[in-house]
Amino acid sequence: MRKKIFWGAAVTAVAGVLLVWTARASEKLTDKQMSLAGLEAMYVFVQDVTEDTKRVGLSAERIQTEVGKKLKEIGIRAMSEEESVRTAGSPTVYVNISAYRKRPKAPFVFHVDVGILQEVSLVRDSKIRTMSITWNKGRLGQCPPRGLVKAMRESVGYLMDKFGDDYQAANKPPDIIIYDSNSVDREDI
Repeated sequence: MRKKIFWGAAVTAVAGVLLVWTARASEKLTDKQMSLAGLEAMYVFVQDVTEDTKRVGLSAERIQTEVGKKLKEIGIRAMSEEESVRTAGSPTVYVNISAYRKRPKAPFVFHVDVGILQEVSLVRDSKIRTMSITWNKGRLGQCPPRGLVKAMRESVGYLMDKFGDDYQAANKPPDIIIYDSNSVDREDI
């Protein structure tokens, strides 16, 4: 009796694992993720670093350098603006920083947006081409003035990690299937 219960539980567990594995294998990518397939190089553009945020140490150049490093970790080369214009689709990663405070010693309220801009064409008329945001994520927060640089670095890093996850999902190499030569007939190969 115990053997029957054990085998029944074992079969149920294996079936459950196979069901979960099959569901994971059949997950589909979103349009945003699919738009990242094949990107090899991107231009990095940082905007809206204000005089107020510069006074507390935030610099567009530093953010641009850090984003370039993250791209390299992901497997994407950072390129110049001139090179981007000559590259199909002009792929650009943009970082938009909005940080405001009411008074000099008041905390900053901020929003950081990281997005991918690419040239796209309209379905109804492929001759019409324009730049469009094909992927983006944002983060909202508040911090004291002395913490703004750290908050921006962490927020941009977090958003770039999310981009990296989606980029890796869209550029995942195909599954490799290896057959044991002893268990396959030569006719099957």
